[in-house]
Amino acid sequence: MQWQLIDDLPEEHRRAVLARMQRRVFQRGDVLFHEGDPADSLHLLAEGRVMVRRTTQLGDSVALRVLGPGRALGDVAIAAGPARRTSTVVALEPTVTLTISFAEMRRLMATYPVIHDRLETLLSARVRRLSDRLLEALYLPSDRRVVHRLLDLCDEYGPGETRVDIPLTQTDLSQLAGAARPTTNRVLRSLEAQRLLTLHRGRIEVLDVPGLRQRRTAV
Repeated sequence: MQWQLIDDLPEEHRRAVLARMQRRVFQRGDVLFHEGDPADSLHLLAEGRVMVRRTTQLGDSVALRVLGPGRALGDVAIAAGPARRTSTVVALEPTVTLTISFAEMRRLMATYPVIHDRLETLLSARVRRLSDRLLEALYLPSDRRVVHRLLDLCDEYGPGETRVDIPLTQTDLSQLAGAARPTTNRVLRSLEAQRLLTLHRGRIEVLDVPGLRQRRTAV
């Protein structure tokens, strides 16, 4: 398993860090934590995938991102100090995490400065990603955003594969893309007509990932 946050540690130290973490198991649909909960622990995703969701000013819950094994949850909060969770995280499938309290994590960062350096690198990458998403939202047509998020999901569910089954709904995809549901359906139907994917109840089966990548700028 590759862990984004601690992979730069020597193996001996890496094992020592993992030994201090507690294993938690979640079933599909379980909430790992709620938006507004006290932010006092870090999760490392060991198995399964989760959906990160936020509540809008109108009270709607919208999907922001899908995360899989090796990713960290709570890394922003540990850098920001005492805070509350900014998102709700829901298990999309049976999920296992390794958790550690922020207090213990800060002690580890003092012992292994490379973890602190790695955290700064990950947060910098997140800022760049958010900046890219903002530019997309401002200047990229919603049709193309749908394809971009679909390709992101291909990378998450089947990295390097030419055919990927994505167990998410069209509504999930439209929220991830920041596009209207009818727009998302129209784009997907067009891609289905080109035999690049097949729509099923509750999932999207991408039949030709390389072909979909070629359509990235042509939608």
